[in-house]
Amino acid sequence: MSIDDAATCVAYDDTRVACVVGTATGAIVFRERAVANRSVGAEESADVASWPRVARERVPSASSITAIALADASCGRVVAAASSSGEISFWRARSDSNGDASLELAGALAVDGGVSIHALAFAPSNDGTIVLAAACADGMLRFYEPREKTTATVWETTGEYESARPNGTCTAVAWRRASERTGIADFPVLALGTSWESDATHSVSVLARDEKMGRWRVVDERADGLTARVSCLAWSATTTARGALNLVAACGSKCAVYEFEGVTTSGVSKATELGRLNHPCEVNSADWNASGSVIATAATDGKIRFWSANLKDGAWREQEV
Repeated sequence: MSIDDAATCVAYDDTRVACVVGTATGAIVFRERAVANRSVGAEESADVASWPRVARERVPSASSITAIALADASCGRVVAAASSSGEISFWRARSDSNGDASLELAGALAVDGGVSIHALAFAPSNDGTIVLAAACADGMLRFYEPREKTTATVWETTGEYESARPNGTCTAVAWRRASERTGIADFPVLALGTSWESDATHSVSVLARDEKMGRWRVVDERADGLTARVSCLAWSATTTARGALNLVAACGSKCAVYEFEGVTTSGVSKATELGRLNHPCEVNSADWNASGSVIATAATDGKIRFWSANLKDGAWREQEV
């Protein structure tokens, strides 16, 4: 990318071997990773990761990209990009045997009223089903699916969720991984960040999908201590020994770490704030490691920080790197 292509958002797929970047000039850059062995010294070697497969296209509106998402590999590398014009474009990313990558436009749609989108997230999928959630500035969480499943084309709205409190703005959304949908919580679960600018209040809601009733239900909501809009949400990929679900929420210069026990489609038996990760500046992103023991955060000072819970007192502290 040239210096004019300032990155505005990035997303990885479930395998972490492919990513997409959205830019301020409306460009989408797809990269796929390759790992090669390189000799480092006489006694050791290391895997060196590179991203040689690159494809680049521009969204139809040519406006800045506000949110981007990359579907799981089982869905065939589908990309969704939201632009500041209030449009979502859908793309198929491909790599051939020669190592060349390409992006093919699979469709586009205008969000109702042309509202802006703050976050996009594809639902985890084990069977190739493609569902996209869009956190919108009008307080609506909208769901989209392709009518043509095999080609991921002809996208349409298939559902909506709106908080019972009006005039909010949805700011972040995260799905719980499908691989962790066990008997503990064998149904879709979402986390949603919402802000009400009129009185500067913010919340993190946990939504569970009641498949029999065909609707999303709020099973818990956290608001205490949230002094800024939630910019990022991430579920831990693992459940705890008690069968609880852990979530991290980036909010201003802090990250709140939550634990939810006994999650059902009608409620949560216990919700606990495990800790706060305090930063000297605003946090852009946060995510868990594979085992759910470490949280990595990226902040506006350009630093990546790693956090873990102390084994003695359970307090979350920054690790020395």
